[in-house]
Amino acid sequence: MSEITLKEATKLLAEIRAKAKPKYSTNEMGRRGEKVYARIKAQLEPQYTDKYVAIEVDSGDYFVDKDSTKALLKARRRHPKAIFYLARIGHRAAYKMTGYAPLL
Repeated sequence: MSEITLKEATKLLAEIRAKAKPKYSTNEMGRRGEKVYARIKAQLEPQYTDKYVAIEVDSGDYFVDKDSTKALLKARRRHPKAIFYLARIGHRAAYKMTGYAPLL
């Protein structure tokens, strides 16, 4: 398999998202994803802390990578029409938002 650049991967994921038809609401997807993650957490955390996991919530299949986009691409190859739950292993959220925004 040839390597894909992050820019190419980001563009590909944007195209996929535009065509995807979610099966579940955002809240339901989160609930299902958290349930699967709780089941596999003990397997993932000792070995893969700080990496990302993309979870296909219906099958329970999961895909790990140090890069979130690559984890999602691995998942997409196996489940081309699915929407995935993304988590950062060992953390409360996949991403942290920081910064300062002045009040208007």
